[in-house]
Amino acid sequence: MNNLIGVDIGHLLNQEDGPDFISYSEYDSFIRKHGEPFREFQAGLRDGKSPITLSLAEESVLPRVKSLARELTAKYQNVLVLGIGGSALGARAITQFLRGPYHNLENKFPRLFILDNLDPALVMKLEQVIDMGKTAVIYVSKSGSTPETAAQFIYFFKKYREAGGDVKDIVICCDRADNGINRIASDLGCRLLHIPGNLPGRYSVLSSVGFLPAEIIGVDSAELLAGAKTMHRHIVDNPAGQNAVFALGACLFELAARGKGIHVLFNYGSFLSEFGLWFVQLWAESLGKRLNLDGEVIHAGTTPLTCLGATDQHSILQLFKEGPNDKVYGFVKIENMPGEIKLTSEFPGEKEYAYFAGHTMGGQLHIEQLSTEMSLFRAGKPCYRLTLRDISPAVLGALFYFYEALVVFSAGLWRINPFDQPGVEEGKNITYALMGRADYQSRRQEYRQAVEQYNRERRIFGI
Repeated sequence: MNNLIGVDIGHLLNQEDGPDFISYSEYDSFIRKHGEPFREFQAGLRDGKSPITLSLAEESVLPRVKSLARELTAKYQNVLVLGIGGSALGARAITQFLRGPYHNLENKFPRLFILDNLDPALVMKLEQVIDMGKTAVIYVSKSGSTPETAAQFIYFFKKYREAGGDVKDIVICCDRADNGINRIASDLGCRLLHIPGNLPGRYSVLSSVGFLPAEIIGVDSAELLAGAKTMHRHIVDNPAGQNAVFALGACLFELAARGKGIHVLFNYGSFLSEFGLWFVQLWAESLGKRLNLDGEVIHAGTTPLTCLGATDQHSILQLFKEGPNDKVYGFVKIENMPGEIKLTSEFPGEKEYAYFAGHTMGGQLHIEQLSTEMSLFRAGKPCYRLTLRDISPAVLGALFYFYEALVVFSAGLWRINPFDQPGVEEGKNITYALMGRADYQSRRQEYRQAVEQYNRERRIFGI
């Protein structure tokens, strides 16, 4: 396989009309039905008007990112990234896919830790395994005021300074807006990396947000970007009938209209599990919208779910096979697995073990992926598959950009904004007010009363 990624949508289709698949004749009509939104989507990419193309211009920041990574890795044994959501999930996906889940146990420095939750138990455990005097701190917040990450930064800034750390080595990654963290960085003399202003955090993995952690663990971020550019060219240069994003996006949109309200991504390979979590945020936050662009209530989107193969064949597959038929299944597999492990004939007299002789673990994983996909399809479940050429930065960069583009095109079909997240704002506002943020004081009493009413409505059973 020479392509970075192969996309197979054949098992979203079927010969016959029905509620569970796209018929061949209906698929043939998609260019007429959805071609115009796709051409508009392509033009947005081609002309650089779509925010996701801002990542392609991030090549200019690579020399500074690489230089900063060299300085930090030469000076520190640990690097601590503070972020949440899009400020952490991409870096986690890069680290796991390209360095594996045991990177920090390989006696290589620096070790990379990504703290992505406001959990005091987690913070205390982390402090037991790192020496803050030997730890660089990277603070990532697109807005510069994300409350969970801000609390982390306040705590670890104090710990870092008490341990004798040089505040000028602290790296702040945010947008260029006039905000508190930019002012703090300027006052302290911290290192500043700016995220493109119109690039939402969940799309920011192909920027300094992802590039700096990649470089710290020895991954060439230029190769990540090169893979994304290859995918960009495919999407822009190929007409709808030959375009993977059009084919998959149109099918998923039409299947959603038929009640396939859950989009399962079944990742075959442990190195892909963090990518699955990145996908969940991207899909959910971009497409789950109450209003369309005309202000009409449509409740757009499908619910993303990520699974790990073969592990989750033994946990959730029973539900997929025989439960509600409300899902579409995507499979991601890696064609060329590194370091194949060959199985030998250790128990030739036992039929439950003898048949493994001569097989490889990677080969078995491929067979189990195919078996699961076929089993679901034969039970009337629509399936698609992405085949990744190998485990490499170029492939991962292409995969990131593919799903970003797929989301943006899908949003065009629903006629929604894939770059905002109004549904999460109220929770933030309540947090700011109850925590006493000065510019939310006017709403503090309102929210306190709402909390009291909410608590009065509880029905608690003590066990």
